[in-house]
Amino acid sequence: MVKDHHEPEKEFQFIQEKVVPRRKNRIKRVAASFAMTIVLAVIFGIIARVVFIKSESWVLRLLGMDIEERQQITIPSEGLEEEIGADITPIGPSQTMILPTLTPTPEPEEEKQEEVTVVEQKVDATIADYEKVVNEIKRVATSVSYSLVTVTAVENGVDWFNDAYETRKDTSGIVIGENKIDLLILTNFDRIQNADKIEITFGSTTTVSAELWEYDEDCNLAVVAVPLKDIPSQQLSQIKTAVLGESYSITVGTPIIALGNPNGYAGSMEIGMITSKGSIIYTTDNKLELFNTDITDNENSDGIIVNMKGEIIGIITRTLREDVNQQLSTAIGISRLKGLIEKMANKEERVYFGIRGEDVPLSVLQEQNLENGIYVNEVLADSPAFKAGIKQGDIITSINDTNVVSITNFANILNTLEPKQIVKVSINRNLKNEMKEMSFQVTLQKK
Repeated sequence: MVKDHHEPEKEFQFIQEKVVPRRKNRIKRVAASFAMTIVLAVIFGIIARVVFIKSESWVLRLLGMDIEERQQITIPSEGLEEEIGADITPIGPSQTMILPTLTPTPEPEEEKQEEVTVVEQKVDATIADYEKVVNEIKRVATSVSYSLVTVTAVENGVDWFNDAYETRKDTSGIVIGENKIDLLILTNFDRIQNADKIEITFGSTTTVSAELWEYDEDCNLAVVAVPLKDIPSQQLSQIKTAVLGESYSITVGTPIIALGNPNGYAGSMEIGMITSKGSIIYTTDNKLELFNTDITDNENSDGIIVNMKGEIIGIITRTLREDVNQQLSTAIGISRLKGLIEKMANKEERVYFGIRGEDVPLSVLQEQNLENGIYVNEVLADSPAFKAGIKQGDIITSINDTNVVSITNFANILNTLEPKQIVKVSINRNLKNEMKEMSFQVTLQKK
């Protein structure tokens, strides 16, 4: 049989097939997988949260982290200057309030008789009596010593031969409270400001590390913090918070005890009396009251002044002294410091205005036809007052329409305000021998 060569040849090919899933089935599987992932994530989240809640305190303790919130520290005040407009000098034993009295007219026939003091029994003091007095003073000092610590500033350095060394400077500190996490201690800022490490010694054996918590350069005060967990429980039970008394009513001749480093030696003690009071030193936006004692004084003196009740009435200062006599042992009255100490202990923001002022005598105010005001002695560079245009020689009369009657009153007003707040400050300025009223907008800063 002959093939027909004209018939086209057939081509045989293998059939190629692709298995393609239906689109709907793929979407269902993806949705199901996504839903399952969400369900598992929710279940895992719930389980993780329960485990975290149950183990949180244990984990935090293991990591050494805080497990409690710090509580605010409150320092009781006398309440004498809480009002914004108050600038009170209380009547103490050294002052006399004169009241009108009626003096009866003696009858003519009566003769005046001299008053006679009768000594019924004369008793001579003995050495035993003196020892009792000294022992009582020692008892007061011992009770206060549970509130005192030694603060050591450690500074590292390298000498000319590239050998490392460290210097250690000791100062005193007083326990002002604890906030459930840290023990807070008040000390001298200049002693620790350059320290690479701060150490606190309780008694004579226990030493722990501390950190700078807050400070105020004007008053040369700082607060350092020691974690409560770092203090042995036995030692912690012996620590007492210092009792801050009041210094408004102190009088010349009042017996006092100086503790800390009053004569330059750590742990020293001096007994003396107040020799003068009433000195004032003006600081930035405030003023402080100083008093002097007859205790031994040198460039290393610091510590506290306590009364015979064991209350702190002053803090020995080396940086704030009057120019009259730099050699006198000088202390800052504690009453003016209480508000500052409380703010530092709680790390509260303090307002910065930026002037050094002075109270204006009433006679001077009357000469200028003013009812109130404070004199601006100095405007600090780049301060809010400087930027606003307030100048030396201005008399500030009001802030936000609240009269300013004294430096203390001025500081009290600032304490009610907040950093970044814009306030209206009214002043009187002498222009060509004529007082002119002016006002400025001052944006307060954080100190």
